[in-house]
Amino acid sequence: MKIIKLKPKTATPGLLTFLEEKKLIKTFKPPQDILASQAKNGAMRVIYSSRACWGAHKLICVKKNSSSIKLNYHPDNEEFILLNNSGVKFRPLCVIFGLLKQKGLSAKFRKGTISENDFIAVSFKLNDPRLCVFTMLGGTVHCEVVLPGNGVGPVFFVAEPSKLGLNGFEAKGYKLVVENNV
Repeated sequence: MKIIKLKPKTATPGLLTFLEEKKLIKTFKPPQDILASQAKNGAMRVIYSSRACWGAHKLICVKKNSSSIKLNYHPDNEEFILLNNSGVKFRPLCVIFGLLKQKGLSAKFRKGTISENDFIAVSFKLNDPRLCVFTMLGGTVHCEVVLPGNGVGPVFFVAEPSKLGLNGFEAKGYKLVVENNV
C-alpha cells in the first residue's frame, strides 16, 4: 500500500479563497450587489438552495476523536460551522480536501497518478469569523480528523439537507495520513 503524507496548513483567508477558486467550498461573503444595495427595504438574494430530493434542512453536531482518514463526499452542499462556545479546550480540527471533485480524483486513483499534490490538509482555528463558517460544495472529497494535542476531540456543527447521503470515497491501494500522525 502506498502512503500519501499530508502536512497540515493553518487555515487563513487566502487558503479558503484558494479552495473557493477550486470550487470546493463557498465562503460566507455577501455578494457585492447586496453590499452595495441602497434599496429602502434592504436586499436579499438566495445564495443556493438544496435540491428538494435531499429533504428539509437539519443541523448536526459532530465530535471527532479519530486521526484516521476515511474520505467521503456528498451529492449536495453542506455548511460547516466551526464554533466553540463550550469553554472546553479542543484539540486541533483538520479537514482533508481533495483538490479535484470526486470524478476527477477517482480517475487519478484509477490511473495511479494520485499524489500528495491532489490533497490539502487544513488545520482550523474555531471561532475565527473569517474561517469558521463555509459551505462544502457537493462532490468535494473530504474528511475531518483530529490532530494531536492537549484537550478533547473537537466538536463542530454541520447544516445539511435531512436526506443527504454520505458517499464513501475509495482510495484503493493508498493510505492517506496527516504527516505528524505517522
